[in-house]
Amino acid sequence: MKKIGTALRGLVRADLEAVFAYAHSLQNPHRVLVVSLGLAAVFGLGVVDALSSPYVGFALFYAMTIMGVTFHGGWVAGTIVAIMASGASLTSNLLYAPDEVSSVAALWDLGNEIAVFVSLVLIVHQLRTMFDKLADQSSRDLLTGALNTRGILEAFERERSRAQRNASPLSLAFIDLDNMKRVNDELGHAEGDEMLRILATGVLSAIREADVFGRVGGDEFALILPDTDEQAAVKAIQRLRSVVNRRTHARSPYISVSVGVVTFRRDPPDASDALRAADSLMYVAKRAGGNRVAGRVLAWDSEPLGEFGLVFDLAEPLPSWQVGDEDYGSATA
Repeated sequence: MKKIGTALRGLVRADLEAVFAYAHSLQNPHRVLVVSLGLAAVFGLGVVDALSSPYVGFALFYAMTIMGVTFHGGWVAGTIVAIMASGASLTSNLLYAPDEVSSVAALWDLGNEIAVFVSLVLIVHQLRTMFDKLADQSSRDLLTGALNTRGILEAFERERSRAQRNASPLSLAFIDLDNMKRVNDELGHAEGDEMLRILATGVLSAIREADVFGRVGGDEFALILPDTDEQAAVKAIQRLRSVVNRRTHARSPYISVSVGVVTFRRDPPDASDALRAADSLMYVAKRAGGNRVAGRVLAWDSEPLGEFGLVFDLAEPLPSWQVGDEDYGSATA
């Protein structure tokens, strides 16, 4: 209901972004299920249509069923249901006066029904495509092609809910480019923008399909690592750091990345608190000299965030440590 209220307020403000985002958030059920429900609805409508008076029309209800199936199941599913709805409507009409309708007239009526319903399918399919594109643009950073802050927050909330249901670990990394001010001052903002694109391309090429990457600030990025414990997160960040450094050093040798990574063993916090935790660790890495990673494992509770210590540092050989809910190990210097 909260999402629906947001969408309606968006319409009142003539701001359709909330509507697009809500439509995009409606996850498609399995197409077989959608088609099955659609066909069951058409069958039920056909029975009611056949038992009702010939002066009572059900075209609107057939159309609503077709629209719902098309929106959730795609144009193929919508077309299947549209054809069956046309047949059910014609059958009901023939039952009233089978001797008064010629074969040619019946075929003509069937063709008209199919044409109208299939046209409706195409219109709804185009609208759904437009909704999806606009919703994607509203959560996408135009410069790098990665998600924007809104997209990252929404993605983290989805992964947070899944981690809670499955009792699986969830890691979040906060990535910042070192020396970006120097790039902008010496080489210009156009080169700085290109450096951001290089970083985003490098990260996107190195992460898994399940991982989520986005830009949350000027030269700050976030990476969500579902089903990833602290050791797997370290390996992932090592790989990313290697890829990013190799690509950025080809243009600016003094560019590097500082990363804060936090792993939630259970009960991850909401997105804003999680980002704040990873952001705090990123600043630990920067204060330690930059071009390194600081990380921590958390079993989240209701206590306010405290100061973070340097737990491991990938600028130096990674030490071995035993990690518990409160025993996070220490870095070697």
